[in-house]
Amino acid sequence: MVRLYLVGFMASGKTAVGAELARLLERPFVDLDAVIEEQVGASIQDIFERRGESAFRDLEHQYLCQTEAIEGGVIATGGGTMVFERNREVIRRQGLSIWLDPGLETILARLARSWKSDRPLYLGDEQTRNLYNRRLDAYRMADLRVTSPPEATARSVAARIELLLRERSCGI
Repeated sequence: MVRLYLVGFMASGKTAVGAELARLLERPFVDLDAVIEEQVGASIQDIFERRGESAFRDLEHQYLCQTEAIEGGVIATGGGTMVFERNREVIRRQGLSIWLDPGLETILARLARSWKSDRPLYLGDEQTRNLYNRRLDAYRMADLRVTSPPEATARSVAARIELLLRERSCGI
């Protein structure tokens, strides 16, 4: 079974959709950021503040490589994972990438409703727009793109992904 890597910007729904998709497909689910926090014993925010983004990206790559051991897993990556070529190579080699793209306005609305302090790269709407636009080319390299309306639930997006995977006949 192919591993499924959910990629996309912060607040695009990778964790929520990933958990639903894993439940639907009866597969293991891994949230890469949660694994890093558990293994390091610190929040992503703390890692960024104490060690810097470069150290975090090295940890992210290290733990991404370890997902090879998760047969058929659904893996929610961090918002910046897909930006780095070395990570894209790992994902390409180990599975299928699925870009969750609810659109920037939906992302901004979600960020406005959520606790932003656990998102080290959230620096306000204008900076978020700039970061989103800088990352778009990397997200566009994903194998599949799944758009969704603002009212979509994690369950409905997961069901749509399952349908797309069946249509692709990619061994799910």
